[in-house]
Amino acid sequence: MITLKNIYNNIVNNGNFKRLSKFSCVGGLNTLLDFGVFSLLNSLFGVNYIISQIISYSSGTLNSYILNKFWTFNDTKTNKKTTKEIVQFIVVNSASLGVSLMGLSILMKNNFMNPFFAKIISMVLAQVVNFLGYRFWVFGSVIKSVTSSKKIA
Repeated sequence: MITLKNIYNNIVNNGNFKRLSKFSCVGGLNTLLDFGVFSLLNSLFGVNYIISQIISYSSGTLNSYILNKFWTFNDTKTNKKTTKEIVQFIVVNSASLGVSLMGLSILMKNNFMNPFFAKIISMVLAQVVNFLGYRFWVFGSVIKSVTSSKKIA
């Protein structure tokens, strides 16, 4: 019989679940920052939606790097090549920005959709790219080494 303790240990206490939960929290904060800057630039100052998107996305990306590196993926190893990691992070976020810009462009074409709804949809698509890129490429080696060391101990 499955007990609540077993459910907790298998799902909630699972390292992948914790990592995904932390990533979601960081993503929520990044989303608020990104959406707030986008809204401020686009609505209040009348900046073009593409330029607003690039600036707002960049602000969320900086926040994302810091929080995901040290909190979500617990990457505190000093021997890891930081330059390589930053380049990987920029590549993943550039791909994500490209996905969000394509989504915005398609949804905004001929005033098909309100810019804020288009922004939300494009952000969801971009986050899928981000999580997969961070998990398996940027911070992937750290996760594998932490998991391996726990199995040995």
